[in-house]
Amino acid sequence: MRTALSYLVAARRCEIDELGSLARTCDLIRVVSELVHRLQHERGVSNLFLASKGQQYAELRAQRIAATDTSHQAVLHLLDPEDNTAQFSGGARLYTKIALALHALDELQALRQSVSRLQCNPQANTERYKKLVNVLLALIFEAADVAVDPDISRLLIALFHLMQGKEFAGQERATGGAAFAAGCIGNEQKQSLEFLIEMQDQALQRFESFAGHLNREWQALQASMPLAELQGMRRSLLDSREGKLNRALSDQWFSCCTLRMDELHNVEMHIASVLQQLCRDKTSKLQHELDAQEQVLPAFGDPEAFSPLAAFTTQVSPESLRADSEQGTVGPHLTQAVVDMLHVQSARLQTLTEELAQVRTSLDERKLIERAKGILMTHRGLDEESAYRFLRRSAMDHNRRIVEVAQSVLSLSEVLPGPGKP
Repeated sequence: MRTALSYLVAARRCEIDELGSLARTCDLIRVVSELVHRLQHERGVSNLFLASKGQQYAELRAQRIAATDTSHQAVLHLLDPEDNTAQFSGGARLYTKIALALHALDELQALRQSVSRLQCNPQANTERYKKLVNVLLALIFEAADVAVDPDISRLLIALFHLMQGKEFAGQERATGGAAFAAGCIGNEQKQSLEFLIEMQDQALQRFESFAGHLNREWQALQASMPLAELQGMRRSLLDSREGKLNRALSDQWFSCCTLRMDELHNVEMHIASVLQQLCRDKTSKLQHELDAQEQVLPAFGDPEAFSPLAAFTTQVSPESLRADSEQGTVGPHLTQAVVDMLHVQSARLQTLTEELAQVRTSLDERKLIERAKGILMTHRGLDEESAYRFLRRSAMDHNRRIVEVAQSVLSLSEVLPGPGKP
């Protein structure tokens, strides 16, 4: 029984270590979220700079670049701590995503130079920043997928969907801004806007489904967002006759979209702080329980150390344990107390496992859809937007869920033709 109790204590120590790693991962997510937001601001102003042929927004762009660099350095500092033993949760999977993110960030300077030299247009610039942001979002997704605690995993999933929704909002800002600046909008741009609006709505709905008690604050915050103004300007874009637009609305559109994105970022930062506090609270609780368990170990050889067992069972009194000890044996009371602890620990871990499985269902479905999109992009030569539309249209035509259609595509992936094949 002493061996069983020793391993029970060791298990609790492992949980505390895992939470410590998860807390460091949450710290990383916080600074990555800030970096994504700065990159989105930099992208928006860079598009304005390109649209003006470099005649406007140079100073503002320089400010945005400086802010991005500050956030970038914060990420690098967290990834290169003085304590080299500091670890993040998730092992090889998360570390691979970190490596991919760092590699993508190495390309940022080349991207900026092409903008400074006016060597790309706003659409191409948006796509390049989009790829960089998506690599960082993939890191957030991985952190949510490998989290060992269901409460923390649930909040990380909520944060990921919120950040994804904000990224679609940023792409909408770029698409709409280009249209207003040009004074016209084509059918292809309208379709892209409709797609981005729909994807925003879906992402924010998924955020709400995982936000839990934060939904009340979310609803209150939405009341302060410029949603009515945004909806009105969206109608100007999508319902315009003959595709003509008022160019004077370009700055108003950009400001409106930016204000909304800033408000969404405030929610991101709030979730990040809640995650950090949740890690601290859970670690403190586990440490308290561990301290009590570690006091039990000497009871097997020290008759003075039985009283802490009262923290684990209400059926065993310190007096009865002391009586067992005075007889020089590990009596049935102590044995039963340890067995009770084992059962409580086992039941708690089983509950955590079941809750994690439920939480990760949403992530597993997204993985299927992303893989199916990749198959369609490879075998049918579609872009990401068209691939998603194909899945959605197929789901509607056959009255099925989009994840079911995605699963069908994956099951047929080996027999699908490649680009240019019959």
